[in-house]
Amino acid sequence: MKKITILLLSFIVFSCSSEKEQMETVRALAKQDLITFLQLPEGTIFNDKDFAITEVPEIEGIGITYVVKIGISSQDRDGNTNVKTHKLEYAKIGEKGLSPDDYELTSFD
Repeated sequence: MKKITILLLSFIVFSCSSEKEQMETVRALAKQDLITFLQLPEGTIFNDKDFAITEVPEIEGIGITYVVKIGISSQDRDGNTNVKTHKLEYAKIGEKGLSPDDYELTSFD
């Protein structure tokens, strides 16, 4: 009984750490795609708390879609702050999800 409990706890800890690494991979990929699509200067710094990442399991298949929402603040000539929200959707196409190649950008708003 103790072995089963230890095995179960080990599996839970491993899956939690793997999920965190997947979220970090998606966040890094979203940052790079935002720089590319919005033609931002290389080296643009994003605040990680501005990213909202949601994992959405597909109903029909086994795939997972990650939805990333970010608000980007800018300033106009008069000094007024504008916040524009962008939404990126990624489909998980790889098995492990720890590499940027395991995700495909399916939508950019």
